[in-house]
Amino acid sequence: MLPLLRLLVELVTNLVLFGYIVAALLTLIRGGGIPRARLLVVDGILFALNLKVVATLLRTMEITTWNQIGLFAAVFVLRAVLKRVTTWERRELRQGHG
Repeated sequence: MLPLLRLLVELVTNLVLFGYIVAALLTLIRGGGIPRARLLVVDGILFALNLKVVATLLRTMEITTWNQIGLFAAVFVLRAVLKRVTTWERRELRQGHG
């Protein structure tokens, strides 16, 4: 049951990100400007990363070896760095420097 729930969270995450990217493309097509489209993509990435953390936490219940623990830690750190970078990018876009 747990692997199925994790896969469901991963699917929702991918659909959310896809939706934000489509919204950004529509913004560009409608003449909303590149900064607004970039902001939509960054918002989508941040939301997706939050959902990915949920999926990662669900995966921790399946970890049984040291290799899996190391891989989990590496993925968790990478996601934290990505979240920090996208949060910075979002702040810059909101301030009008993008």
